[in-house]
Amino acid sequence: MPCLLGTNESLGHQEKMLAYLFWHRPYPTVETGRYEESLLRFQHSLVEHRPAGLRDVTSYRIPAVPWLGDRGGYEDWCYVEGSWALDILNGFAVAGEVKAPHDTAAGQMEIGHGGLYTLIWGTPNLSSRHAVTWLTRPRGVQWRSALEPLRTQTPEAVFWRRQMVLGPAPEFAVVVPSGQQIRVPDGWTGLQVSGERL
Repeated sequence: MPCLLGTNESLGHQEKMLAYLFWHRPYPTVETGRYEESLLRFQHSLVEHRPAGLRDVTSYRIPAVPWLGDRGGYEDWCYVEGSWALDILNGFAVAGEVKAPHDTAAGQMEIGHGGLYTLIWGTPNLSSRHAVTWLTRPRGVQWRSALEPLRTQTPEAVFWRRQMVLGPAPEFAVVVPSGQQIRVPDGWTGLQVSGERL
């Protein structure tokens, strides 16, 4: 269910688009195909009954990352229209027609971490494959002046910035089409993670 979404500028004076990210992996005893099927069933139910404020949701299979204990797992992207939609989504995911698919997937999950990111620049697209460069800036460095050259050099990139600190993932996520890379600004640290959509 790929979906092209508008930029922050297209949202006018409304809240900025947010992405709720959730990294997780199943218990070692859970078969991969069964786990992925449960994830998809939950997401399809969520989209079918679509709560207010939900734009789209999908999962990517990812290799080992530090915030999953240096093991592979899954990265869910859930686009919402603003922070007001999070309370609705949170309640909606565990009630009514969506509750059973949610509980089945959650019961197979060994570990999970969430993060909330706001769209800075670009047009999000839940493509079949993508690469995310996770960036951490040095203390005291202004992020905008460091990232704006990357925006110019890679116009198809989508830039996200973490809101608050809800989980262990880095502050910035720069999403590019699979096979592309961005230049990590001087002094910053970067980790590129390629994902394949379920």
